[in-house]
Amino acid sequence: MNSELPPRFAPLPIRLRPCLGESANSYIRRLARANHLKPSFLHCYLCGPPQWFGKPLLENLATAAGHPREALERALADANALGGTNRPRRRLPKRNPFAWRQGLAHRIAEEALKGTQIHTLAKRYDLRRRDVRFALEIPRLTTAETGPLTDPITGELADLIESMISRRLNGRQIWTELIDHHDYLVTYDSLRHYLRYTRPRAASARADSFASNLVGPGQG
Repeated sequence: MNSELPPRFAPLPIRLRPCLGESANSYIRRLARANHLKPSFLHCYLCGPPQWFGKPLLENLATAAGHPREALERALADANALGGTNRPRRRLPKRNPFAWRQGLAHRIAEEALKGTQIHTLAKRYDLRRRDVRFALEIPRLTTAETGPLTDPITGELADLIESMISRRLNGRQIWTELIDHHDYLVTYDSLRHYLRYTRPRAASARADSFASNLVGPGQG
């Protein structure tokens, strides 16, 4: 991929309005398909070097979409998590801090949509700022382009990723195939988190369970 971007972005020929509460990933995918582009290409183009697979820059998205930045800030659920400058990828917690309290992640996303800043949410709910960002970056699993916030790397999506791993695809190739050819909205950071932490823990748990079944009760 060419690492040089034009000095200015121009609006894409076909413009789409973002849906209220829509994620940036969802909006970029709809915008790309309306303009006959691969969603992965448009996403990387809006991020720019060196963080091609990170968070798209909000000002780039606003220019390409042909809408004021303020309009995207009001509409997109994770607008506060998008970069204003091309900063390095944020560090996510190793464990999902909302695994047993999805309702809190929903509430944080709703308040962010209303314009509440990350530092305010962190103080209000006694969380670290990176935990608040994690709540805004929990990927979406939807049949429509917008839907409830979930933690989708389980079930069918996990099986799909496993099939890609069996084909020896790396993380970037898996993310590209998911965003271009499947109805899953997954951030690259969330996929990396799954591959590095969630998947190894699940494999270890399966191995422990298998070993305990081999030993059997009372045979330790």
